[in-house]
This record gives sequence, C-alpha cells and structure tokens, in this order.
Amino acid sequence: MKFIVEIILPEVLDQELIDLLPSQYQEIGEMMNEGIISSFMLSDNAQRAWITIDATSEEEVDNILAAFKLYDFVDMKIMELSIAEMASPTVPTFSLN
Repeated sequence: MKFIVEIILPEVLDQELIDLLPSQYQEIGEMMNEGIISSFMLSDNAQRAWITIDATSEEEVDNILAAFKLYDFVDMKIMELSIAEMASPTVPTFSLN
C-alpha cells in the first residue's frame, strides 16, 4: 500500500529545528535509497512537505514517522492512496552523430 504524508512545519522555525533539518533530509534520502520513501516534495516557502511511503498499514507509517528527528516539531497527516501512478525514471539516449 502507498501512503502520502503531509508534513506541516511551524511558521517560525526555532534554532533547534533548524539544526535538525540537514540530518533529517539526509535520513529521508537514505530511506529513499532503501525503498521506504518513494518521493519527497517541499513547498517553495518551506512550510509544507510531502512524502510518499510504501507500507503495509497506517500503523507502520506512523512507526516510520515516529523515528524522524523532527517528529516532535511538526504536524503530520497520513493519508492512504487508492491510486499512485508515477513516471518511471528514464535514461536519456545518446546519439554519436
């Protein structure tokens, strides 16, 4: 099953949260490499983020999120998706001409 999580950051980021962001972003990248998170998006004003997670249940998603370093600083909404179509990454073709 696929879930989307909306992460709502506070309007004013305190220094403790700011200090956590780089390591949290790195952790998200590692989870993407492991296939746990399939996408990550951040709004242009950095107030909201969205991640898609492959999991067997909402409880599993909640357990994944509970391990996030910024878990106590943000609001998170979990929604199960009924359809989740994503374009496959393609390798560009090269021409020797």
